[in-house]
Amino acid sequence: MKYAPGSFSKNFAWHGTGLRKLHTVIRDGFHDTLAPVQRQRFRDNSGLDDALSLIPINFFLHNRGGQISVDELAFQAIERPHSIRFDRLGLFALHLNRVGKGTGVVERPAMWVNEFVRERLWLGGAWRASALPDASLDPFLADRMAAQDDVRVKCRNNYRHLFELCEFWPSSLPIINSGAEQWIASALFLAWDRHILDGGADDKASMLALIDSDEIYKLLGVTRPYANAQASDLADLYISIGRLDRFKEATKLPAPDVPAPPEPAPELPEEEGLEWLEQEESDEVVKRHSVERQQQNRDRKKAAALKQHYDNTCMFCGTKLQIAENRFYSEAAHIKGLGEPHSGPDKASNMLVLCPNHHLQFDRGVLRLHKLGAEYRIKSKTAGDPLHGRAITPTHPIDNECVKYHHNWFDSKRT
Repeated sequence: MKYAPGSFSKNFAWHGTGLRKLHTVIRDGFHDTLAPVQRQRFRDNSGLDDALSLIPINFFLHNRGGQISVDELAFQAIERPHSIRFDRLGLFALHLNRVGKGTGVVERPAMWVNEFVRERLWLGGAWRASALPDASLDPFLADRMAAQDDVRVKCRNNYRHLFELCEFWPSSLPIINSGAEQWIASALFLAWDRHILDGGADDKASMLALIDSDEIYKLLGVTRPYANAQASDLADLYISIGRLDRFKEATKLPAPDVPAPPEPAPELPEEEGLEWLEQEESDEVVKRHSVERQQQNRDRKKAAALKQHYDNTCMFCGTKLQIAENRFYSEAAHIKGLGEPHSGPDKASNMLVLCPNHHLQFDRGVLRLHKLGAEYRIKSKTAGDPLHGRAITPTHPIDNECVKYHHNWFDSKRT
């Protein structure tokens, strides 16, 4: 299906201020209050001319009954200072493409951006950098947008500029680190707000169903299992603070965009056989679980052997954590993640032995490695960290391509 460009060809750079201007416009349009405001009053308050004032109203904000609704995007602009997280939430709002109902309101004003993310940008659990150059965007726009070539070029440049503002583009890796763990809470709150504002059911099951029905995980740039795992706990929080009623007590609430924890690795069942499987499972499912279990056992053996090699001593800090008499604990950290979207190799050269604290920091990119000659040096984002600059000399082979990947993955992420 082909879509009209609407006012998407307007200057989204907003005279060089970009999405920072969107933050200011929302504050001004709502006059710093968390209450719905009439569309025309919002335009008058916005500080933008009549043409540019339509951009936030038509593409980013939510309309209902002739008013601009209060939702998570408005809350973040009014109650929080501008940040890269706000910019990424703004881009998510555009991709979500639900701007309300009413006279003169196009409910899905830029459906082509939603389809672009779901059909082209997201693949195998992450956004692909190869989808954003002209050679990829132009054919897609020619297929989906009913407009002259010059208009499509303006729309393409405006759209990609938003990725630049959010520091997603250009990317040094084939996949784009969306940094979703930093803004997934606000994004899901926004999706649920607009679902309810549009008349959707507000029970937990209905809210969670959106992750799959609207393919929200693709708009977040993460895997489906990760999005579903985070959504379950966040839905409980969303309900507990009153859903849309939370804005009545907004100044008393904490920001919901606390970084979500990484998706936990699956735990092995205690039994040695397949008795843990449900009896009604098919032979195919049983076979799949058996294969998965064998793979997990192989992973565990490789990790155990490496931890024994280092005598359960952290390669970064030298800690040997004792947890009982004659028992010590360490963790095997994968340098390049095994699952989607990273697809790292399952081998010892893609592992480090670390204490729990430094494993978590390494997985979050607070700690990284940099190869210098025959040794590796630790790089820390924490000011004054004594580990920063410390040299380590691994006594097992390290895959330097995995080290480069880990470094570049977190180098592309700003928190």
